[in-house]
Amino acid sequence: MTNLKKGAWAFILSAALVTCGTVKADEEETVEMTKMTVTAEGEDSPGIKEIDAEELQRNLAADMKDIFSAEPSIEIGGGSRAAQRIYVRGIEATNLNVTIDGAGQGMNHFQHRGNIGGISPDLLKKVEVQTMPTADQGAGALGGSIKFETVDAQDLLPSGKKAGIILRGGYSSVDNGETLGGSLFGLFGEHAGILLNYSGTTFDPYEDGSGKTVTGSEGEDKSLFFKASLLDINGHSLRLSIENNKDQGLYTGDWTYGDGTSRTPTNQVSERDTYIIDYRYISPGNDLVDMKINGYWNESMLDRSGTETISEGYGVDVRNTSRFSIGGTKHALTFGADRSSETGEEAGDSTDVDVKNTGIYLQDRMTLSRFMFSFGARFDDFDTTFSNINITGNEVSPNAGVELEIGKGFTGFASYGEATRAKGIIPIGWLVDTVENAEVNQVEDKNSYGKDMQPESSETVEYGIRYETSGLFCNSDRFNAHLAFFDTEIENLIVQVGGSRGLPVTGLYNDDPITSKGYEVKLGWGIGAFNTNIGFTHADTEDEDGNAVAFSRRKAASAGDTLVWDSYWHINQDIGLGYTLKYVDSLNRDDISRDGYTLHNIQAVYSPPFIKGLSFTLAVHNLFDEQYSSQASSGEDDTAAPEPGRDIRAGISYRVLF
Repeated sequence: MTNLKKGAWAFILSAALVTCGTVKADEEETVEMTKMTVTAEGEDSPGIKEIDAEELQRNLAADMKDIFSAEPSIEIGGGSRAAQRIYVRGIEATNLNVTIDGAGQGMNHFQHRGNIGGISPDLLKKVEVQTMPTADQGAGALGGSIKFETVDAQDLLPSGKKAGIILRGGYSSVDNGETLGGSLFGLFGEHAGILLNYSGTTFDPYEDGSGKTVTGSEGEDKSLFFKASLLDINGHSLRLSIENNKDQGLYTGDWTYGDGTSRTPTNQVSERDTYIIDYRYISPGNDLVDMKINGYWNESMLDRSGTETISEGYGVDVRNTSRFSIGGTKHALTFGADRSSETGEEAGDSTDVDVKNTGIYLQDRMTLSRFMFSFGARFDDFDTTFSNINITGNEVSPNAGVELEIGKGFTGFASYGEATRAKGIIPIGWLVDTVENAEVNQVEDKNSYGKDMQPESSETVEYGIRYETSGLFCNSDRFNAHLAFFDTEIENLIVQVGGSRGLPVTGLYNDDPITSKGYEVKLGWGIGAFNTNIGFTHADTEDEDGNAVAFSRRKAASAGDTLVWDSYWHINQDIGLGYTLKYVDSLNRDDISRDGYTLHNIQAVYSPPFIKGLSFTLAVHNLFDEQYSSQASSGEDDTAAPEPGRDIRAGISYRVLF
């Protein structure tokens, strides 16, 4: 690991010195870039890592693994798309608040399926991964939140254009995948826009790095999306969207047998329908009124060879942010309330799952000279019913943070936050099989034995320093650095006795605490249209005795130190070249032994000047055909599902504007 890191620093330094003399500073002004942001410290923090939205295009992103490929603190295991799980600093996404345009993605249907993964990367405008809970972040953000935001028609149309069409096509070699899609969008008058998007992908079983076909990884993804947006009419904006996302195929889970063969795949169909209304009002000339009302309705379904689970949920969030000054302090005070409800059932079964939460929150962001303070609290009232078990109560979750502009480009920060919920991590498909006399906290070796069921809760501490400057190596370059230490503890996760392999759930209990602690280092340098970023994450995921947590579905997983180096250069308006290195160190701790791996991805984008709107993309993932399995996949190296081998992707898009 040491040699690799030294080599990376040496290369980035030499590249910086060479690039200073070869890239003109004014090139940046000639390249049109839309930004997608990934926030690693919480939305209050100015330390935001910006990823060009074109990163999705140059990687020909197809799934969640591609979306987060350049983020070292996020690992996605599982092999096939249907088995993918997202881990943020070792914490599985079941313990995060996951939303698409404000719509909560709900509970798992079976294993992890149902709460994340079904969204077309073509639709994404912005993604925020927040690791510090704040009062206005939403309920249940034990390990933080992931917020996906989709584009409006207005985002796709430059000034002076009223309508457009984008046609897309793509091919991936590792699974013989074919993608077809397109967008139709237009403006009506000065403020109204409509967007219609379709994408469809079919793929065969993929091959791993040894050339072996991984059964249970073939399927088909389809997404149909409609969005109407009425923006900026005397401060008023209204968005309405409808999405149907469907995935079906012959799938297995994320592990194999010891001889490398997979379990018998089953036909699975996963489908989600989401309806969202989002209203915002910023009062002209009145800083006290910045209102947002977001409401959604979700219906999701999973059919596993005739066993069908259905989930329906709705939610509403009403908030206002008032900006004012008192003495020498400036405030942005957000206050609001949210309500969410989800009901899950199995077709033909009278047993259901019912989870409700009502929250009231207050969050103030205050600046005073070189200080920025953030503090607030949310009150959550929860009512959860699993068969004969009812969990009710309320909790207050406070948070506080401070940032200090030290000077000369340096900023120090420290934050503390709590979160709570009572919906558990148990899939709906298991909960509907809960027996009528299920027991509570009757597991002998748990600290909760004999106690009443408690809500789940978390505490997170994060602190560190940032640095930003320009003219580091030459007059026109830019540089930023970030160092953060973190410690998250999650207590009382609601888990089950039984449930797996078709067994009924005979009881629920509050599990022992788990923690994720470690540090992150990020460096970024750029000049003109060239940017390079390197990130390193060390995260220890441990139980209450300090032992490393092995892969645990819907809870957490341990992983080796991870380094990601990503670079992209717009050589000119027509050509862009990219390279991404990902290194994951081997993991040998306590009873866990997993091999490390190194991946190299390259990308090239060409837009011929003689055909305006046409773009060709070539991306090669896992360039050297590495045989490996993600450390966030179930099992050991010889039983975990292997990841795809070398994947040569080709894409073409054609945009016509009117």
